[in-house]
Amino acid sequence: MKTLSQYKNDTLRLDQPSIWKRVYHLCAGEEIVCTMTYPKMFGTKAVIEGFGEKWELSKPSIWRSGLEIKKQFDQLPFAKFIPEKWRSGGMFELPNGERIVYVQSVWKSVNEIHSQQKVKLVSLKRVSWWKSSLNVVIEHESELIDKNPWIVMAVYYKILERRQQETNAAA
Repeated sequence: MKTLSQYKNDTLRLDQPSIWKRVYHLCAGEEIVCTMTYPKMFGTKAVIEGFGEKWELSKPSIWRSGLEIKKQFDQLPFAKFIPEKWRSGGMFELPNGERIVYVQSVWKSVNEIHSQQKVKLVSLKRVSWWKSSLNVVIEHESELIDKNPWIVMAVYYKILERRQQETNAAA
């Protein structure tokens, strides 16, 4: 089985194949690398499946924008997302004190995942303003990304959440 770092020279695509279902795919060409689904139509919990594992993303509180990540069917989370002020990204706290930083651009067209040492690992760039699909580029090989491939989908979860909040604010 390939790791996420082995897709370094490929442009991956993150999109929603059907507008009627809350299912999102990370694809390398025609191959589906990872999938994120929402079990309930209006729920905030998401299930990520890929690389032979399943994880659950959930919000511990509807009043906060943090996330908890756990392996499916486990009781306790092993990682969490702590947002920065002004919703400009945040940090994933992983086991053993490891951290991965999510950086959101001011113009919201580019989102990046960095290591603690400020090395850009992954970039997610919007294809167009009219489509919700993103191009995902693995910029740098990292064991941290290989051990935690769910991070790409968790960042997409935050992008979708921010888009939903902007839509609600405009209405």
